Amino acid sequence: MKNISLLPLFLLCFLSYGQDKEELVKVIDSTNFNTIYPYALRGEMDEVFSILDASDDKLLNKEQQDIKQRYYDRFILNAEDFEYNTSNPLMIDMFKRFQNYWRSILIEKVDQEHADKLFFNEMIAFLKKEYNLTESTDEIEPKYFSLFKEFLNANGFHGLVMGKTGHLFDLYLWKDEEEVVYDIELPETEVKVPVVFMKNFISNGWSHYTTFGDSYSGGWTLPDKLYCVEEAYDLSSENFKISYVAHEGQHFADIKSYPKLKQADLEYRAKLTELALAKTSTMKIIKKFITNAKNDTTNAHAYANYLVIKNLSNAFFNRSYVSDMDEWKKLPIKKINKTGNKLLKEHTVKLNKKGAKTVETCIL
Repeated sequence: MKNISLLPLFLLCFLSYGQDKEELVKVIDSTNFNTIYPYALRGEMDEVFSILDASDDKLLNKEQQDIKQRYYDRFILNAEDFEYNTSNPLMIDMFKRFQNYWRSILIEKVDQEHADKLFFNEMIAFLKKEYNLTESTDEIEPKYFSLFKEFLNANGFHGLVMGKTGHLFDLYLWKDEEEVVYDIELPETEVKVPVVFMKNFISNGWSHYTTFGDSYSGGWTLPDKLYCVEEAYDLSSENFKISYVAHEGQHFADIKSYPKLKQADLEYRAKLTELALAKTSTMKIIKKFITNAKNDTTNAHAYANYLVIKNLSNAFFNRSYVSDMDEWKKLPIKKINKTGNKLLKEHTVKLNKKGAKTVETCIL
């Protein structure tokens, strides 16, 4: 199964980028080739290609050799025959614009602010052309999300256009969807929310593009609905019920209770919810958090992972950070559930003291 919204497992010593990294990349083979994906998921393509450059094809299996060549074809040689999963010329044109924008930052190293400004203006011009608009960019900006939605729906598609995932403008574009209402029990409340199952994707964001589908978004939360990539989940598993439904349901509840709360805090709370509720997948969740963790406040998901593991390490081991899974496996699941719940409630108290309707963060 693909890694959904989370980085795939890689050698833990890669969590520190010191002298060990040079030693490791010299021995990249079929057993640790997947170390490229965590970097690709964060958009750190220099790191990806430093590993690929150092890997010996003789030490890779056929599938890995093909993936390596695909990386060079897509990002370096511009020689890929890309499959767009649609024949609609407008959708293909839009997707190509995003691909060019992603590569301009990730590969060509165009200044982020400059690239964002150019691309935003380019996509506003796209809307003006499609709608024959004469309004200025400033007049269009407040409604461009709804205009893109109308544009997609008019052409028989669904999607999110020009939101940001991490540091990049993103494109989520799919053909079909179905809505189901779920009752979700969270540690502190219950919520009833509609879940929209999305099917037949054309684009599932830049992380899918940089990892060749190894890792991608499994869903997200909007104020009125949850959105789920149906093919990403076994709907009977905790991966769906806890790591998606409960995780996103916590976002759904928090966005209403704390409308100005920043993404890092939202992710911190949702990840604690996973640990408070999980019974059979707890160790997989902890492993994914460790794999994804990075002490970087500009990366909300990675920083939330870091804080969860840091705070749990302090609670269980009286140490600042424990990444050895053998130590985590010694802990009773009920103890992890209880402590995850406790940390979540402590965070709730801090948020409420600051003012639920105005608080932005308690962890940054």
